[in-house]
Amino acid sequence: MNLCILDSSDEVQSLSLKDRRTRHILEVLKKKEGDRFRAGSADGLVGWASLESTTEEKIVLRFAAERPAPPLRPVRVLLGTARPIQAARIVKELTILGVSGVSFFPTELGEKSYTQSDFYTQKEYYIHARDGAEQAGNPRIPDICLVWSLTKALEQIGHLGASSGPRAEGGRTAPHATKIVCHPDPTAVPLSHVSPLETPVILAIGTERGWTERELDQFQESGFERCSLGDRILKTETAAAVAVSVVLARLGYF
Repeated sequence: MNLCILDSSDEVQSLSLKDRRTRHILEVLKKKEGDRFRAGSADGLVGWASLESTTEEKIVLRFAAERPAPPLRPVRVLLGTARPIQAARIVKELTILGVSGVSFFPTELGEKSYTQSDFYTQKEYYIHARDGAEQAGNPRIPDICLVWSLTKALEQIGHLGASSGPRAEGGRTAPHATKIVCHPDPTAVPLSHVSPLETPVILAIGTERGWTERELDQFQESGFERCSLGDRILKTETAAAVAVSVVLARLGYF
């Protein structure tokens, strides 16, 4: 935990002794009354927190915000519903990388039962996003959701775009957005060769079994360019991290 993310930007607030953040502050950081540590608030401020007091039930913290955290990157990922344990790792890594949003949706070749897991139905993905934000030292959390089809996912980006990128009038995706669907096709343009990249960037990553031709046609009809990540077939979590990293490097973040 490189940043303790507090629930609000209130100056004085308390955490239960059972809270995992409390255990980290007391047992890992070994903070005592009067000590301070890096902290941020869920509404996007970063600064310092000091340990004011400890009781048998809670700790009391004093938060001093210094500045707004840097904004998230103008990249949104459309992701086939992966196995929950794998999806948890993906969410954490993409949050560390700073994407603005992740939209999960069931694919034609993916396992439909995954959508019934608590990870998706109870929005447990936000737990893993918070872990990623703590690691990254930035309290901003990407917008994450589950939609029920590729059609709905494409409609969503048509109305919302990437949350930290420019938008067209009426909330539609900005006219110069870059839309990319990753697919292991030897005839596809390598992702690293796509030029120019205009923000926001919408990246589509499939499940382990990939996309069907019908899905690829649907992406093409929605303005997506088919791109490859090389001549090796990658796991979904590897493909997601690699694709986002390539895009961020092309945008000058690395």
